[in-house]
Amino acid sequence: MKTTFNYDHYYIYEELSSNLNYFKEHYPNLVQIESICTTFEHKEVWAVTISGSGNAMEKPAFYIDANTHAGEVTGSMAAMHTIDYLCTNSNQEDVKKLLDQFTFYVIPRITPDGAETYLTSYEKLRSVNRPYPYQKKQPGLHECDLDGDGVMRMMRMKSKFGAWKISKENPLLMEKRLPDERDGEFYNVYAEGLIEDYDGINVPIAPNKWGLDFNRNYPFGWFSEVRQPGAGSYPLSNPENKAVVDFVLAHPNIGAVATHHTSGGVILYPPGTKPEKKAFSADMKRFREIGAMATEEMGYPTINIFDHFMIDQENYSSGAFDDWCYQNQGIPAYTLELWNLMERCGCKIDWDARKEQTTEDKIHELSCVLKWCVENTPESIKPWTNFEHPQLGQVEIGGIEFKFTNQNPPKQFLLQEVEKTTKFSLRYAKTLPLLEIENIQVMKQVEGIYKVEVLIANTGYLPTYLSDEAKALKVAKEIEVSLDGVKAVISGKKTEKVGHLEGFSGINTDYSRNAISTENHAPLFKQISWVIQAEEGDCITITANSEKAGKVIKTINIK
Repeated sequence: MKTTFNYDHYYIYEELSSNLNYFKEHYPNLVQIESICTTFEHKEVWAVTISGSGNAMEKPAFYIDANTHAGEVTGSMAAMHTIDYLCTNSNQEDVKKLLDQFTFYVIPRITPDGAETYLTSYEKLRSVNRPYPYQKKQPGLHECDLDGDGVMRMMRMKSKFGAWKISKENPLLMEKRLPDERDGEFYNVYAEGLIEDYDGINVPIAPNKWGLDFNRNYPFGWFSEVRQPGAGSYPLSNPENKAVVDFVLAHPNIGAVATHHTSGGVILYPPGTKPEKKAFSADMKRFREIGAMATEEMGYPTINIFDHFMIDQENYSSGAFDDWCYQNQGIPAYTLELWNLMERCGCKIDWDARKEQTTEDKIHELSCVLKWCVENTPESIKPWTNFEHPQLGQVEIGGIEFKFTNQNPPKQFLLQEVEKTTKFSLRYAKTLPLLEIENIQVMKQVEGIYKVEVLIANTGYLPTYLSDEAKALKVAKEIEVSLDGVKAVISGKKTEKVGHLEGFSGINTDYSRNAISTENHAPLFKQISWVIQAEEGDCITITANSEKAGKVIKTINIK
């Protein structure tokens, strides 16, 4: 795919901002950039609007965001790649048509503070480098880079009480000690780090110093810290989260959402707070059909969050952006979990399985990961190496670098990941509802009196109301049709609401054994008529406006 910039490394804040400004300067009629939030470290959360001809707010809009979680920088690169592709190829007929019909909103990095820490240090963190829930350093083991190689790995120390042993098959691999093993060489294995308030005996694990999780802070299904770690003190307590919600609400033309995360190689759709069978069946069908395109382009399965992704369905995680979009605003939303190291290693993830993996399964997976890393990114592996720990004495430090093997692809695999994400995003955008006015007829009744008929149509896959959930929430606004430029309207309303139009997703079709069938379904178009007083040569304007399907205007002369 043709782009202006390269996607062979991860952008720090300065480069990301510079590239966005490049697009703003070189495509001034296409690109607008605004800051929706200034962070605690004085970085901007950029929101990008990409739109061709016409008013951006009067067209159906597709929304992308990324880097909700600081370490999930692949998503940010995928969002930047989509911006780049749309701008770089905006003179091509297919891209130009896409940008003329639809608006794209992209927030490529929700947490620039957190991502910068992740990209420029050895630190790993969930969302942002702000102390939470504790303001002071807590007792226990805190991860850090002891040996100065720029990576936080693992450390092991010999102990007859240890729960681990060295694998006979691979000296890099640690295996769990069996219940009956009393003789041998055993180890305790910890994250590389230092112990606060060490008592000389025990090594407790300290709580995360930066525990905020932005994807638990949205105002649908929010629970407190007692139930849900990282949720924040109240919904939208994080300024970054509030800025995202405010942006979505300020752009009511948004009709489809993709939020980029890592990892696991899976496409998730809501609801995430209840089983799919308790949701609207028509909505779930749409999610599956659009998701099939994601699977086709990206090679990743599409699954429901609650039924297949949530392990604990009693104390499930919530307060997530995708659930807020769908269950609060009625907007279809997918979470794209990019990059799948296990798949690359030849280990399939069974998203339908509920049983816990056996020890043998886990050892096999770790062996496959080590083998793949040796073959593809040997620089990510450090053999167990002696180190004099200032508190524990003699230890060994080693293992795989987590950040750019497991959580994100090594840079040589990044382009593959972002390209296929862009390919799906463009197809997903094309599913938006799109309003059209067709078959305008003006019929003279008597001198000075005319009948005007028009057909209002939705040519998109999604309905103008987006989802049955939106209708149930009463957030779906009806299409409004108006007639202007006439002397008087004798029959019909000058401005009237005409309900909703189905998309072709709602046509009741199916395959049978030897044929196809179509049953009754909600209309994709409606005929509107007026009787007006006018004269030959008068110019009248017909406007159809849908919050989610766009605004279309037709002007005709009375003949």
